[in-house]
Amino acid sequence: MSAGASFRDGYVSADFLTRSYRISGDVRLRGEPLLDRLNDHMALFIELERMFVSPLLNPAVLTGNYDMGNVRKNILGMVVLAQADDALPRRRGQYEGRDHIARPVFIVTAGFEVRGDLRLHPTVDVANFIRTTPEQYIPIFDAEAVMTLESSVVYRGGALLVNREQIEVFSVEKRQRA
Repeated sequence: MSAGASFRDGYVSADFLTRSYRISGDVRLRGEPLLDRLNDHMALFIELERMFVSPLLNPAVLTGNYDMGNVRKNILGMVVLAQADDALPRRRGQYEGRDHIARPVFIVTAGFEVRGDLRLHPTVDVANFIRTTPEQYIPIFDAEAVMTLESSVVYRGGALLVNREQIEVFSVEKRQRA
């Protein structure tokens, strides 16, 4: 499964994953990238339009659909985005640059095993970055999340925005992923 890009200007479509539910919807950006909205410590919730709620173990079953709703940001394990560009902050230099390299990472969060790339400058200590960055959400690019209880439930995207508060295990993989 992968989140689709929104067909509406000024919006981004995403799958918001908690430990129990998949919440799909569109976020109105209002000129601010989604990562910056998620990392805004002054707002506890993120507002979704065209919101669909389904259980993680059976994502084809719709629990409810709503024109508008809010999701509490700190309970999310991750956000699945179809396009990597939708995962970048306004100040892209931290995650994007000609000298940045992709570091393969393994993360366990919210009942998922996540594999993907963290793109940083070569001088950045990845483990220290994960432990100390002030950002609540970090982008993992070209990522895949496999549900630990049901390995047939897989989410893929150009990027996953992972909630650092929900990370249980983190490791930098030594070899490049295939």
